[in-house]
Amino acid sequence: MSKYNVLLAEDDADDYSFFVEAFGRISAEYRIERAKHGLECITYLKTHEKPDVIFLDLNMPLKSGLECLKFIKNNEALEDIPVIIYSTSHYIKHIDAAFKGGAHYYIVKPNNADLLTEILNTALSRLDESGEKPGKYNFVVRNQVTLENSPGR
Repeated sequence: MSKYNVLLAEDDADDYSFFVEAFGRISAEYRIERAKHGLECITYLKTHEKPDVIFLDLNMPLKSGLECLKFIKNNEALEDIPVIIYSTSHYIKHIDAAFKGGAHYYIVKPNNADLLTEILNTALSRLDESGEKPGKYNFVVRNQVTLENSPGR
């Protein structure tokens, strides 16, 4: 992808700014739209142009990231959009639920901008290369650049 149209569902303003800063290091051509809560994410997807990739925080008001993921994967017009979970949670039950719901990747939010840039670059490069649906290329990113096979696969 040379140009990225990204939807980031993230309720925390600092996490949003951190993400935008890191993403800007990857691509000069991008547009990041922000949904401040899960309901806003779903409304955006119903009323706007389809994004190239969606990043979902799990813990958001009004609708959780998993509820948004379910909406996306149960909607024929949206189901092919790659979804990357972007969360502080490292709990295996959340990771499992995300992959079972159809997430392509699960990123545990790092606290280092350089590391986030590298993780985003790796994940987006793999999406570009694979073109596959979730299930075959599921990985977990745990505050390191190495992408590991997802649990239970």
